[in-house]
Amino acid sequence: MTMKTASDRLPERAGVVAARAAQVRWAEVAVGRRLRVVRAFRGLLAERCDEWAELTADVCGRPAAEKLASEVLPLADACKWLERNAGAVLKPKRHGVRGRPLWLQGVRMEIRRRALGLVLVIGPGNYPLFLPCVQVLQALAAGNAVLLKPAPGTRRIALEFHAMLVEAGLDPSLLAVLEERVEDARDAIGGGVDKVVFTGSSENGRDVMSYLAGTNTPAVMELSGDDPVVVFDDADLGLVAGALRFGLRLNGGETCMVPRRVFAQEGIARRVREVAGGLPVEEFRDEDSAHALVNALAMGLGVSVFTGTEARGRAFAREVRSGFAVVNDVIAPTADPRMPFGGIKGSGFGSTRGAEGLLEMTHPHVVVVRGGRRRWHFDDLEAVHQPLFSSYIRAVHGGSGRRLRALVDLAKAALRVQQHKTRKS
Repeated sequence: MTMKTASDRLPERAGVVAARAAQVRWAEVAVGRRLRVVRAFRGLLAERCDEWAELTADVCGRPAAEKLASEVLPLADACKWLERNAGAVLKPKRHGVRGRPLWLQGVRMEIRRRALGLVLVIGPGNYPLFLPCVQVLQALAAGNAVLLKPAPGTRRIALEFHAMLVEAGLDPSLLAVLEERVEDARDAIGGGVDKVVFTGSSENGRDVMSYLAGTNTPAVMELSGDDPVVVFDDADLGLVAGALRFGLRLNGGETCMVPRRVFAQEGIARRVREVAGGLPVEEFRDEDSAHALVNALAMGLGVSVFTGTEARGRAFAREVRSGFAVVNDVIAPTADPRMPFGGIKGSGFGSTRGAEGLLEMTHPHVVVVRGGRRRWHFDDLEAVHQPLFSSYIRAVHGGSGRRLRALVDLAKAALRVQQHKTRKS
């Protein structure tokens, strides 16, 4: 009996072929026209927001009101952000004289953001509407086709999402919903995709990356966190208590940014333990020791900082090694559609959402044009050229006190090069 490979499975392979063909046409569509689909989808989402909340609540076993706030609303906000900003983010950038090195006279360039092609989105089970759907919409807005592999138990949400996008005007071939099995993600990677966006645990992320290594497929890895809450001695403990309660109960604790530990400044640690809800509390002396505790963690997704002085919170947050830091709140501000979301260290790499997340769905394609006719670099380099280059480097990049002398040397070197060329000719 002959084993079938991923590329031999006709239904899946046919869907990939159709997606790639549709993507070529979709990438040629102006960004504004692509965003009409996003706008229409957002309108449908708003009209049926309660239905979506009920569906997502049923799948996740959470209250519908919570899913309205934590999934439907931020998804709608992300759509609106795309409608307003995707055109500017993806707009070609032209570079002429400004900032151009002197020795590259006549060089002009244009940088365009091109769609990657076919993007595989591997969705999570904890937020099966908001997280993967924003990633899919950003990929589509950038001109890609998408394969969506839903988490186990969430395929119904993915299929309804696909159906509503089609109702909003999307070519159905541009989004294919895979089965929920891990093997389907592996088959998709083996069959050839241009980027993978994975949201899940660090352990599962390592498994995915092992498959990506065989094909050098790029990825965004949005992995789990070990998020600490840092409490300074001037913090509002009532605010801290409310934040911890909220963070621990949101989505039943199934949130990558859920508070995992508390670092409390000496003098307030005892009172913090009373409101920490069973979380481990470790004391620190000052900002430096708090930074040491946070930065020593193997994960680097988010950090929450509580202090009565905003300037102190900002200063501390700037120095932590994490994807983001929130001052005087937890989790909720990260739903801001402007915010790029992602971690470092064991929490992954790359960004989703915001301008950075949109750019992750593209690659830069650069066209460079050289004006004029002279191409000095076509000449063979000889010993006579060395003083020309060294004096130029000193004149342009050296200290201000030595540039005048370097300019004199440059003029002499240029004259010697010209005399050398005259003798050779």
